[in-house]
Amino acid sequence: MKNLSYFVVGLLLFSSFAAIGLGDGASDVEQISISFEEPVMRDSTIETYIEIDVDGANARLHHPGEPILPIHTETMTFPFGTKILEITCTPSDIQTMELDEKIVPTPKPLLLDGSYHEPEYVENNDVYDSDEFYPNTWFNYYTSGGLDGNAQHKTFLTIQVYPARYSPGTDTLTYASSFEISVLHETPGGNLLPTSSEYEMVIIAPNEFSSDLQPLINHKNSYGMETYLKTTEEIYNEYSGTDHPEQIKYFIKDALETYGIKYVMLVGGLDSLIYGNPRDSISLGDADWHLPVRYNNMRYESGKTADPGMITDLYFADIFDGEGVFQDWDTNDDGIYAQWKSIGGKDILDFWPDVYVGRLACRNVWEVKIMVNKIITYETTAYGANWANKMIVFGGDSFDDGENGYLEGEVVSDKILAEFMSEFDPVRIYASYRTSNPSMTPTTDNIVREISKGAGHLFFDGHANPGSWNTHWPGEHTWTGGIQNLAFMKLSNKDQYPICNVEGCHNSQFNISLITTILDDDNTKKTWCYGTPTPECWSWWLARKINGGALTTIGNTGLGYGAVGEHGDLDGDGNNEPDCMEALGGYFFVNIYKTINEGVDILGEVWGGGINKYMTTFPATADQIDAKEMEQLCLLGDPSLKIGGYPSSASIQAVIEGDDNGIPNAPIALEAFAEPGDNNDYTFTWDLDEDGNYNDYTGEIVELPFEKPGVYSISVKATKGGQSAIYNAVVEIQKDQVPDKPTITGPASGKAGETKTYTIVATDPYDDELVYLIDWDDGTYDVEGPVESGENVVVSHKWTRSGNFNVKVTAYDSFTGKSEIGTLSVSMPQSRNLVNMPLLNRFLENHPFIARLLKLLPIFEELF
Repeated sequence: MKNLSYFVVGLLLFSSFAAIGLGDGASDVEQISISFEEPVMRDSTIETYIEIDVDGANARLHHPGEPILPIHTETMTFPFGTKILEITCTPSDIQTMELDEKIVPTPKPLLLDGSYHEPEYVENNDVYDSDEFYPNTWFNYYTSGGLDGNAQHKTFLTIQVYPARYSPGTDTLTYASSFEISVLHETPGGNLLPTSSEYEMVIIAPNEFSSDLQPLINHKNSYGMETYLKTTEEIYNEYSGTDHPEQIKYFIKDALETYGIKYVMLVGGLDSLIYGNPRDSISLGDADWHLPVRYNNMRYESGKTADPGMITDLYFADIFDGEGVFQDWDTNDDGIYAQWKSIGGKDILDFWPDVYVGRLACRNVWEVKIMVNKIITYETTAYGANWANKMIVFGGDSFDDGENGYLEGEVVSDKILAEFMSEFDPVRIYASYRTSNPSMTPTTDNIVREISKGAGHLFFDGHANPGSWNTHWPGEHTWTGGIQNLAFMKLSNKDQYPICNVEGCHNSQFNISLITTILDDDNTKKTWCYGTPTPECWSWWLARKINGGALTTIGNTGLGYGAVGEHGDLDGDGNNEPDCMEALGGYFFVNIYKTINEGVDILGEVWGGGINKYMTTFPATADQIDAKEMEQLCLLGDPSLKIGGYPSSASIQAVIEGDDNGIPNAPIALEAFAEPGDNNDYTFTWDLDEDGNYNDYTGEIVELPFEKPGVYSISVKATKGGQSAIYNAVVEIQKDQVPDKPTITGPASGKAGETKTYTIVATDPYDDELVYLIDWDDGTYDVEGPVESGENVVVSHKWTRSGNFNVKVTAYDSFTGKSEIGTLSVSMPQSRNLVNMPLLNRFLENHPFIARLLKLLPIFEELF
């Protein structure tokens, strides 16, 4: 059996290592002893393969295409800034055994996209055709630095010991019964970071959002979550860096070193729902962004099904390595960030969060108001509420895993409910209920109905793209229906907002916009919506949905991955369970809820706990697929959110009921209520103009019209006997008119190859900015805007072939309102050129000298 011990080696045992002064710190040796039983072979569920078990190992190597082998993993924790100077690993009692069959390879990760995938066990020829032993050493190790489970900065050393190594070419296994490991390390002379926090959180946002974020800052400070705002404009003026994301990262480093911050809230997404360029370069999205994004550069897949790099907000969280050195994520200094390519280089990343980062991917001030209202409402009202003690899970049959027959989405959900969220009232929406309880299957209507009842937590496990989530009926390739973004408008769970986690592909890919998705019907632009108009991604749309939906969402910005089959205890928790919950995406989300079960009640720390637990079992520096998982799992929400809300000490509670949406100039009726007691005992004063003063109206009921579309914050103060309570609400005024049909004027005829200039103009009933989509009817499109309503837009185009073209222009407003199509017919007459005169063309091809002479004569210009 395993015998594991730690001890610091003193002067009498290892005098050459003990307490050697190095700078301000000192070096020590820590030794680990591990013992293992002899390997045991067993038949694999995959024909023609065997599997190996070793008593004493606590995990498995799980690299696609490579043999699944037992390993022992230990993560050691040191003071932050510790340097690992030397590690030695000495195996004892090495023996060999011959194998009758090959050890099963790790199956390829299965995509959580829109297809029904079957497991593929594909051998890596570099390993299986070799006589060399795999792995090529008896151990490996990985260092990192970041926040531990108590939100304290530490240096981590993860050691992987390989008790059995395999030579596929000779069908031989070599194994050792014990290992002695010595770790020589140097601890720093003092604390590299503040031991106390002056501020807990910093909000980073453009200046245009600052006034609408102030109520959230005030709210956070009132609960002891000391928060301040730093605008992007200030950061760009005060900090250096290769680009704006790096300048922001240097600011975060400074805020961490100066104030001891733990949480960073990034506020800002693309600057338009209609159109925005996702990338300025392979590593950067900035020009069309309120707050920039960093893209990684790895391509795990090949062909059309491949991410060209995904948004990674982990970049802003991973500030230091284990020695306290700043991590720029470009360790080979080639200007390409987070690179992992077989040809072209690899950046060595740390991955471990030093701060907890979440993003409100707001496109405009309206979305800022919505999110501020939802966060404040949740943190002040969720505590002790019955709805907040409910968890809804959604799942089905994600993959065809052959004879195992696991319903992966349901298997993972059941584990989460049983082991980590057992105190919550469970609601299961499962594809397996198709016959027994069809009203509780993951169809659109069922999902909308259950979320609208209110819940504290949602977990979706299935397949997805930026515009939808779905899953399969058991054993079938057919979809259950799932839920698409447009269905979010039906969600009516006002003030009962859940925390959502979703396993699927591209749910959180928040770099899409309406026109980019419309024009990408073949997915060459990698919007993954295949021509379906999608202004915002599933995760963010669900989170920012006004007066309903969720509050936060954690999901993938790129392709998600699931594991299949059952190949031993991959995660080393002592339980043999289906691999879908012990590796890849399922394992991350299991660890999210495991962290909650450990008593962590701040959302960012839960996100960080999921990453940290994953990293200690599957170090992301060891395998590209694990690195991709860590980089793309994004928190769209408030990282400082108090899960379950704060206890209320208020003796009075107020609420606003009534209309929460309308159209311009149509009165909205709102009514205030307060308890305990009768409404007549209270005085109600209203703030209707968002100035923070409750002097706009007095009374229980107020009716007021709004002239322009938008989102408006309404607040009421209920006062009784010198005590007061405040309630905030948001009202959405929707457009009841779309932009007028555009006109396009300019030349109606010409010759192919000539550049023609046109003028486009349209007006909007509410003077909203407009974006124009121009279809030139030759397979090309242009996007112009945003521009002011009624402003002339001058565009140019060149048709490269003859023909008659029907130019179409559509105007979109900032609400995604769409005008009628304006048209202009343009004729490019067919020229009498060589292409259309085959006999002359053939003659001139045979007499090139005559052709050259004719080209010199103006009369024959059109001929060529």
